[in-house]
Parts: sequence; C-alpha cells; structure tokens
Amino acid sequence: MTKMITRFAPSPTGNLHIGSARTALINYICKSKNNDSKLYLRIEDTDKDRSKEEFKNNILSGLKWLGIDWDNEPQIQSHNINRHLEIANKLLVNGNAFKCVCSEEELNERRKKINSGDITSKKICISCAKNTEVQSLEKNYVIRIKIPIDNKEILEDVVQGTVEVNKSEIDDYVLVRRDGTPTYMLSVVVDDHDLGVNFIIRGDDHLNNYFRQKFIYEYMNWEIPTYAHIPLIHGEDGSKLSKRHGAVNLIDLKKQGYLPEAIINNLILLGWSPKKGDDEIIQLNNIISMFNINDLSKSASIFNYKKLDFFNNYYLRQEKNLELFINYCKSNINLQKYLDKDEEKLIKIFNIYKKDISKYEEIVNIAEIYFNSNFEVLKNEIFEQEFNKCFNNFLELINSIKNWEYDVINSEIKDFLKKNNLKFPIIGKPVRFLLTNNYNGPSITDIFMILDKEESIKRINKYKV
Repeated sequence: MTKMITRFAPSPTGNLHIGSARTALINYICKSKNNDSKLYLRIEDTDKDRSKEEFKNNILSGLKWLGIDWDNEPQIQSHNINRHLEIANKLLVNGNAFKCVCSEEELNERRKKINSGDITSKKICISCAKNTEVQSLEKNYVIRIKIPIDNKEILEDVVQGTVEVNKSEIDDYVLVRRDGTPTYMLSVVVDDHDLGVNFIIRGDDHLNNYFRQKFIYEYMNWEIPTYAHIPLIHGEDGSKLSKRHGAVNLIDLKKQGYLPEAIINNLILLGWSPKKGDDEIIQLNNIISMFNINDLSKSASIFNYKKLDFFNNYYLRQEKNLELFINYCKSNINLQKYLDKDEEKLIKIFNIYKKDISKYEEIVNIAEIYFNSNFEVLKNEIFEQEFNKCFNNFLELINSIKNWEYDVINSEIKDFLKKNNLKFPIIGKPVRFLLTNNYNGPSITDIFMILDKEESIKRINKYKV
C-alpha cells in the first residue's frame, strides 16, 4: 500500500465541532491502515481576530479524548507566514500572480454584475494585471493569482467522483492582503506541500477550493495531492448541523457523559457501513480493518441524537467501562460530592439504572433522590384502599427482615403477596413512589438495596394510612 501522508487542519476560531471530529476520525482511520502512513495536525490560526488559545486547547483535548493521535508537534500556521510570503513573491516574479489596487467600491460593482449575470466570468479584477504602473508599486496593493479563462478543470475526487468546473468560474482570488498578510488559500497549499501531504481528506464545503488551490501547485511545479471531499453532516431538518440541533461541541458531549466509543461508532456510520453482517456496533480496530474511503457516500448524512444515545447506552453498560463512570463522577461537581460520601452506593445506583440512561449526566438527578437525607414524599398522593389495608402488615414485614440482601428481600415480598392474594402493582407502585417520588423505575427490591434498611423504613414510615 502506498504511504499516505494526510492532515487534519482545524481553525481555532471555535470549539471542535462534531463534524470536524468526523473529518479528523476519517483521516486517522485512513492513515492507521498502513503503519508507514502519517497524520499531521495543523492549527490554521491566520485569522488573528477570531483565533483563540482556548479554542486551540479545546480542539487538542477533544481529539485526545476521542483517541485520535497525530504524528507531529502540531504545526501552527501563523509561524510560517514568511514562507507563505516567499511563495507569493515567487508567483509574482514568475508572472503567475499580479498586484491589484482595485478599491472596494470597484470590486463590489463588479461583484454585482457577476451576481446578476451581466458578466459571465468570475474574474474580479480586469485591469491591474496589464497596468505596468500598478505592477511596479512597492506597497498598498494585494497580490492576486492569475487564473486562465479557457477550457475546464477536472477533479477525480475519491468520494465525489468526476467534478468539472469552467475556468471562467474560478476567481482571481487574493494571495496576500493589502496589509502584507497571506490568506488561507495560499497558506494551506504551502503548508500542505511543505509537510509532504499527498492525500487531503476534508469536508465537501472545500470542494470549490480545489479548483482555486490547484493552480498554486501547478505554478510551483509541485505534485498535486489526491483529494477526498467528504459530505457534511446535517441535522434532522436537513440543514447544516448546528447548536439548534443540540450539542455539537465535542467537549460538551463529553461533559454530558457520552463515551468516545459511542461517538466514533455513530460518526463512522454516517455515510458508510461495514459489508460484513448487519451489526451496527463496531469498534475502532474493526473499523480500521474494514473501512475503505471509496465506499463513503457522496450524499450528506443525518446526525441523529437518538442513535448516538443508543450507542452510548450500549457502551456505558459494559462492565469494563465502570472506571470511565468513576472518572466522569470526579469531573462532575455534583457526582463528586456523592462519590466522596458513599462510592459504593453511587456505583450501585449506576449499575441499577444504567440500562435506562443514555448518558452519565442523567445519574445526577437520580442520585439526588437516594442521597437526600431529608427526602419528603410528594403531598396529596392517595393510594388505592387495597394498599392501605395491607400497608401496616407490609411495613411490619420489612422491619422484620434481618438479613438485608436482595434474594432475601425479594423472597419475603413474594411470600407476602402470595399470602395476601395480592398482585405486585398493588404494593409495588405505591411503595416505589414512597421511596423515590416516582411510580416508575427499578424494582422496589433494587431500591431497598440502594437505600439500605434504615433509610427505606424511614421513608415508608412517613406514610400515614
């Protein structure tokens, strides 16, 4: 297999989005299929106004938490500005770029004509390249790339297939701004080349950028990488996934108590499925062995939180992941309090309720019920007469149980029901309510085991027939 050099290049202008995490994941999976392949991480911070250190840290910690590793000290794009400007000047000297002094008013007027269809070419500046006076300026200009007008450009994309664009549709975009700083369009190509990147996997919102960036490669006689533009993920309303659909920041999902395995399982099945069997539960090592980027759908996929909850419930129920729950409790201020007070009790609550929760944070409200030493049953609750008739006898039975163990309690309750010719709901539902303020939930025997005998009797005793 050919050595693959790929990269993930997020901008620290926001937290790590779940869609970006999917792009990073696919890069990681592809490079992991071959031990000689590499995945490089680059922080594209050339947007100085919006780039923040906190966002960079969020991205790095999110990737590490997900288990995505990279093979270099993260490259900081802003550290390479001199190199970017060096290439821009070479393009200028070689006649592949030109200086432009068009005013914003002139450019806006040209854009209006382009947008209205009055002009079919996307060339935004049509005068400066041939103006010798402009080309001899020493300052107060931008550098634009020269794009030929004739014929078409064709991309054979690994995911999107054959994509064609008329050269007249490609704008003569800015390489260097008037203040002397390089643009993203220039910097990304220079950095990719210098890193030796030969396979670029990125979102299909960058598809049009290929047709603009390829000219830098050609003008510099650099080898053009292979491209795979993967479709974006959408919310269930069909629009681009955003905060209105739910948490989209990877670290927010971590704080809610989602597991990396569940997120990976969910993300990789967006637009791809394993060919062997129908089992949706698939772990990273198996994904790496089976995944082929050529099989990825070119259509957008829908991110479904219910599906994520399904996967997360599966993984959080695994006995091997109990330590992950303990670690989560240590990071949650409310659960840390309960962990310090009675770790065994908290684990018992988790083990009993874990089949019914989708993420760890749901344990917070559940645990509060059991750790509340001043628990009060909701007022105005009236139970059936049949329960009231047997209540005192049931309380006496619970008081009499000396060996407070699950099987013993369960057996005693069954005998009581049989002896009194009662169906379980007559006792079970009211008692569950007296213990937890909820008619639904685990068996009353499980609740007794969590609360212990003293607290259970204390709560039941508050009910007066």
